[in-house]
Amino acid sequence: MRSGQFNGSTKQSHPAAARSAAVRCIVAALVLFGLGISVASAGEIHILAAVAVQDPLDRLAAAFTKATGHKVDIGYGLTGPILADIKAGKPVDAVVLPEAGRTGLEDAGLLVSPTPISASLAGVGVPAAAPLPDVSSLEKFTALLRATPSVSYTDPKSGGAFGQSFDRTLVELGLADEVRRKALLLRGSNLVVLAVARGEAAVAITFKSAIVTTPGLKFAGILPPPFGNQEPFTAGVLKTAASPDIARAFIASLLTPEAQATWNELGFVPAGATAR
Repeated sequence: MRSGQFNGSTKQSHPAAARSAAVRCIVAALVLFGLGISVASAGEIHILAAVAVQDPLDRLAAAFTKATGHKVDIGYGLTGPILADIKAGKPVDAVVLPEAGRTGLEDAGLLVSPTPISASLAGVGVPAAAPLPDVSSLEKFTALLRATPSVSYTDPKSGGAFGQSFDRTLVELGLADEVRRKALLLRGSNLVVLAVARGEAAVAITFKSAIVTTPGLKFAGILPPPFGNQEPFTAGVLKTAASPDIARAFIASLLTPEAQATWNELGFVPAGATAR
């Protein structure tokens, strides 16, 4: 499910799910028609996106391809390495990245018309069989961090924006040394949740979307302030895009009500919504 490449293997077996997929296909086709893009002349776009958006983006890309015939090739990674690849000249039509990625590309003059897409809540995941911890306040969350034998989150040195933000807040609160001693630092939310699912760590600190789509885990709640508990994601076409029209159409298809239902199902909220 979390392979590094889009494979278009989404299954829709329930009648309601099938109807929803059909509606998404129609909407995507209408988007392309409105932009004057021919479905008959199928093309291909190359996207780079944050690992955190892989589950919804895989589904939505499959619907877009089914409706239009345009292939969507998606590579997933962490923000830092993605920015490095783009600045080194890797052929990319569009991106879906968190704020750090958006600002990095805008500062470099590489991003066209950035569009807020959705936001992932950041919180706590624990094994399904474990007691559900109370993380509703900073005091209670701090108590959990101190009591747990091990905690997994994204290695801030790997270039992951959320891991860097979380680690900075630990430093500000004077908790960094204590937490780092028992931390399992990994490259990306998909590995963070797998570590807890496999029993390698007791607590995962990462995106709700990664927690709720991982068998054997349950979501305990969002991170309390001053920890950042919402990560907005922005899509944009690159100035160097080989197929900018198709890329714009794909981004438009991510904003339909049907697409939003997919984002919501997988643990995301509309960008700017109140975290809960």
